[in-house]
Amino acid sequence: MNPKSSAGSIYTKSSRSGSAASFAASDTVEAVTSGFKSAVKLDSLQETLVKIFAISAHLMQREKVADLRVTYAKYMDIQRVIEGVSKMELASTWTWKKPTVQDIVEVYMSRSGYFNRSHKFFPRAHIIPGMEAWLENKDGAPTEAEAWGDNKPSFKNLSDMLDLYESPSKKKVTKGKKKKQVEPSFHSEEEVVKGKGKGKAKAKKAGGGSRKKAGPRKSRQNDD
Repeated sequence: MNPKSSAGSIYTKSSRSGSAASFAASDTVEAVTSGFKSAVKLDSLQETLVKIFAISAHLMQREKVADLRVTYAKYMDIQRVIEGVSKMELASTWTWKKPTVQDIVEVYMSRSGYFNRSHKFFPRAHIIPGMEAWLENKDGAPTEAEAWGDNKPSFKNLSDMLDLYESPSKKKVTKGKKKKQVEPSFHSEEEVVKGKGKGKAKAKKAGGGSRKKAGPRKSRQNDD
């Protein structure tokens, strides 16, 4: 049995048994437990994930001040492992206990760090011109100044920039809705009558008026 610590914290590493025991990931774990904010201890299931998906040791490090690009690399690798486990389950090749997202996340970072920052902001980074390419840090990526302007790379500044870039789009949507409400006034009278009861009422009123006018004419003809 693998005891767990309180919710949201890293599981306590325990003696391994069963299929997971065949993967001795202790060397990898040891490589990421020194010089960090806190020691990282993985349970047998997490060690299995490290082994099967060849998770890089530097992505399991817990720095006191995390580099945003490294955090993005962790986020993307988490998605890779989640997708990988799902594919193995579909192919019936995953023979161990099914890991939760939290099991996978805590190989790389804290649960709160993932759901309150990485998972919240990184999927929207493409909204900011050049930001996603800067985070990926590939050849030809924008410079810090090109992606961030006068801002320093941080989740707070990323959040502020996302708010600025998303606000105009929200205004455009609102304006678009207003325009759609006005569009019926440009339609033909027949279309307006079909679409609204008031139009029908006007049509009936107009018809009634013409019949009233016809009445006096007929009476005058009888008088003649």
